[in-house]
Parts: sequence; C-alpha cells; structure tokens
Amino acid sequence: MLKNAFTKLAVIAAVGALSQAAMAADGTVNFTGEITDSICSVAPESVNMTVPLGKVSKNAFPAVGSGSTVAKFTINLRDCPAGTNKAKVTFSGASVPGNIAAAEGLLKVNNSGSTVEAAKGVGIEIGDANGLKIPLGAASSEYILGAGDNNLKFQARYVSFFPVTPTAPSTDALTAGPADGTAQFSIAYN
Repeated sequence: MLKNAFTKLAVIAAVGALSQAAMAADGTVNFTGEITDSICSVAPESVNMTVPLGKVSKNAFPAVGSGSTVAKFTINLRDCPAGTNKAKVTFSGASVPGNIAAAEGLLKVNNSGSTVEAAKGVGIEIGDANGLKIPLGAASSEYILGAGDNNLKFQARYVSFFPVTPTAPSTDALTAGPADGTAQFSIAYN
C-alpha cells in the first residue's frame, strides 16, 4: 500500500515536471506607452449639440445619391497638451438597415418621438470640412492639432437612397416626414 502511494506520488511529480518544461519562454512581449497629464477635452458646447439640416422638399432629390445643402458644424477641443499632434473622429449611430448600396455609411433618420412617420429613402451623411464622406463607424482623416484649443470642422447633409418616384419592379420611394438623427462621436489622439 505504501509502495502504491509512493508510485502515485512519483507519477504526479513527473507530470508536474513535464508541465514546467512545456511552459518554457519562447519569446518576449514589450509593452510601450506613456501616461500623460491629460488629453484634449471636448468643449461643453460640443458635448451635446444640435445641427439644423432644415426643411428640404423631397423634390430636391432628383436622383438616388442626390444631397441637400450642407450644414456645417464644429467639434471644439480645449486644453490640448503639446505633443498631441493629430486626432481622428469616428461617428457612430443607427445606420440605414438593409443591403442598400446607396445608403451605405449613412445615419438612419427617425421621427424623434413624433406621431408622424419618419421620412423614408434618405439618410444623413457626415463629412469632413472638405466634403469627404465619413461613413458611420469609420475614422475621419487626421486633423492636425496645436497646443491649446482646436476646432474640428465637419458638415452634414441629407442624401437620398430611394427615388422620389419608384421604378419597377421596386416600390421603394422617398417619402416626406421628420428626418432627425442622432450620432455619437469618439476621438482618437495620436
């Protein structure tokens, strides 16, 4: 019985030794980074802003992909430390559902709680100051930052993805109604 217990103990010790050998170091991982005093802060007026896109006639969209006049807006950053050189902004929110190529990357419109049904066939396109589209979930091009305050300029507009008059066999058409949207933004600093 003692011999049997000794044998079991020897087997357990041998398995433990093999496990140690299997955990030998094969490489190294180095982690780098920096702890900074702070990054830029989003100015209070930019934390929860409203960008009026106006009232637009559905006839202002003569074809799929047509856009309304742009509305410009700015995300103001404050107290950016020296050495924070660049920023990219990513917008997120509800996207237009379905597999509609012309609607890709557009923010879905809603009726903001109104009893009237939301407009159909349009979405909100967000772009940088030069009009380059920033699809939802994608980062903008880089904005160069200076120490102190910085203003990141953007624009938004309605873009149609359904025609005003449907073409057979589809019955999808642009319709009038409230066309509000809500997007969140996040900023990645470099």
